[in-house]
Amino acid sequence: MKSIQATKSNLEYYKQAGKVIGQYIPARNPQNNKPYNLIDLPQFRSLTAYFPSIVCIIDIISKEYIYVSKNLFDVLGYTQDDFYKEGFLKTVKIFPTDQLEIVLHKIFPLMFEAFEEHSHTDTVDDLKISYCTLVNHNEGHQRWYLHQITVLMKDENNKAHILIKQVTDIHNYKDNDSIIFTIEQKDKQGLYHTIFKKSFQNDNIEHVLSDREIEVLHLMGQGYTSKEIANSLFVSEHTIYKHRKNMLKKMNVKRSGDLLKKAMASGII
Repeated sequence: MKSIQATKSNLEYYKQAGKVIGQYIPARNPQNNKPYNLIDLPQFRSLTAYFPSIVCIIDIISKEYIYVSKNLFDVLGYTQDDFYKEGFLKTVKIFPTDQLEIVLHKIFPLMFEAFEEHSHTDTVDDLKISYCTLVNHNEGHQRWYLHQITVLMKDENNKAHILIKQVTDIHNYKDNDSIIFTIEQKDKQGLYHTIFKKSFQNDNIEHVLSDREIEVLHLMGQGYTSKEIANSLFVSEHTIYKHRKNMLKKMNVKRSGDLLKKAMASGII
C-alpha cells in the first residue's frame, strides 16, 4: 500500500489517513445492534468518567464513535464532540505523523487480519489488541499511551463490529521509543495469552522537537554550556533550561548525555 505523504497540508494528510483505515474494513451494511443498553446506563457513564483510562466504544462499520468517556477532556484536552463529529478522522489526528505511518501501515493491517482470521472460528471476541504510541494532546505536547482494544459485539457473520478501547497514560513508565504491538487470546479460564508480538522502531525525533530545540541541541553537541547557548541565541539562560527540560521529557531520557546519544543515532546532530 502506498505510504501517505506527510508533506501535504495537515487536513488533507489526515483525510487520506482516515481513508486508509477504511480500506482495512470490508464493506458491510450497518446493523442496529449497537450497545445502547450499555452506554445509556447512568452508572456506566458515571463510572467511566472517573476511570484513569479513556474509554471509547467504536463502530468500525460506520466508522464512528458511539461513546467516548467524559474524562477525555481531563486527560487529552479534547471534547467528546470532537470525536463524535469527526470519527476516524479525529482518530488519526491524535498520532504524530511519523508514528501514524506505523499505525496505519503496520499495526492496523495486523489487527484487522487477526479479526478476519478469528471470525472464521468464532473467537474474534476472545482477542485483545494492544499497542503503545505517542498521542498529541490538544495543548500541543505529547505523551506515551497504551491502546487496548477488544471486540464488544460481532455482526451476523461473527466479524468484529463494535470495539471497546481503553487508552492509558504510560509516559512515566516508558523508557524507550519502540512501539510494541501484541495480540492476546483469552483461554477457557478467561486468562489472556500472547499469540503475536512485534516491535516497531520509531527513531524520527526531528518531528518531535521544535526548530528552536534542535538548534539548542546542535549547540549542546558542540559542547556549549547553557549560558553560552543563551548568549549565542540572544535568550535568557532560564529559557535554555526550559528547552533542555522539555527535550528530556519529549525524548523519554533522564540525562543530557542520553539525549545527545539519541540525537546522534537519529542523525539530528
